[in-house]
Amino acid sequence: MDARALLLLVRVGCLREQALTSWTARPDVELAVAESATAAYLRLADRQIPLSPDRPADEMYEACRAALAAAPGPKGVTGFLDSTLPVVARLAEEFGLPGCSPDTLKSLTDKAWARERFAESGVPGPRFRTLPAALPAADRGEAVAGLAHPLILKPVDSSAGRGVVRAGGPAELDAAWETAARFTKTGTLLAEEELIGEEISVETVTVAGRTVVLACTEKLSTRGEVFVELGQASPARLPASLDAEVRAVAAAALKAVGFDHGIAHTEMILTAEGPRIIEVNPRPAGDCILDLIRLTTGVDVYDIAADLALGVPVDLDALERMSFTGGAAIRFLTGEPGVVRRVEGVAEAAARLDPARERLVLLTRPGDTVESVSSNLHRLGYVIAVGADTRAALARAEEIAALVSISTSPAEADEQPVRRLPSSECWT
Repeated sequence: MDARALLLLVRVGCLREQALTSWTARPDVELAVAESATAAYLRLADRQIPLSPDRPADEMYEACRAALAAAPGPKGVTGFLDSTLPVVARLAEEFGLPGCSPDTLKSLTDKAWARERFAESGVPGPRFRTLPAALPAADRGEAVAGLAHPLILKPVDSSAGRGVVRAGGPAELDAAWETAARFTKTGTLLAEEELIGEEISVETVTVAGRTVVLACTEKLSTRGEVFVELGQASPARLPASLDAEVRAVAAAALKAVGFDHGIAHTEMILTAEGPRIIEVNPRPAGDCILDLIRLTTGVDVYDIAADLALGVPVDLDALERMSFTGGAAIRFLTGEPGVVRRVEGVAEAAARLDPARERLVLLTRPGDTVESVSSNLHRLGYVIAVGADTRAALARAEEIAALVSISTSPAEADEQPVRRLPSSECWT
């Protein structure tokens, strides 16, 4: 690529520092970021496309379209957030840029559509039913008749674990239904039989329909009424036969939904009957999972994402041969609901870190309001640690995270604490 290529990122989201670090360091790339005008991320871009705080889709499209139209040389467009992927696909198609088809990306924002495609293609998953969120309470039991409890209810159009709720039995159905219904914009819910087993994700790159698995990632998630990811570790510790089966299910799932170009994050449960698909996310994994891959393989998946968006050839054969030299893990911090009064142990935790490879990040500060942890957006910070293998990295991340204490207490009568979602708004 002779001229500097414009890489347009449509919004950033949270925990994506490494993407901006990688892309702004590339001499062949000029990074343009479309984000809220107040976002700290925006100032890190080579070119800034400030958006209003609400960031409506039409505004994003028009602002990004103008930036791409004004770029005379090579260009590409990408995104990390499920909500922006239809805009990314529309722009890529309009300007003839590399990318997955708009119909596929738009459809994949609907979890029920994806679940139906998996079932049609024989990709193993739970029994499920698509339901109108507005269904009267008196009709809900009949609507899920034939599905075995526990049930997982979720909006078909949400992300980050928002509105994903467990109903342990018929008596809990209404409460779970009402919670899930608050998070859908399309008015549709998905009810699934709960899959029992360890949760895992598979990070892949697909070019012209050929999929290569980059890594399998272990997850530490809450498994009560709500589902929140509290940790990740790579590479996943899997027996060879199970590892092969997981990879095959991931590739089959991507083929079933027509995902033929890009990086994907596919989630599944390792049940007693084998891997079962939860969902395909047609974008790079969040939660710093790609940072863990870089730390354990030396491969920067964000660089691959940029190459895919810009039409730069990606050597899938080389990626298929890559190996792990150790383990890496991320452990998230949480706190009790209330107002943050003190954050202690930071200096002690930081002193334990290898500054070249590990980090401690706080996403809250005294005066913030801490909500009950009901989605991935309510976590208060994280520790990334490395080790000789995955077990050692997990143990190290746990030990360092345990040194940090976030103390809260109820708000005083005349107190007006700051209300924000730490993980999503820490950069705004």
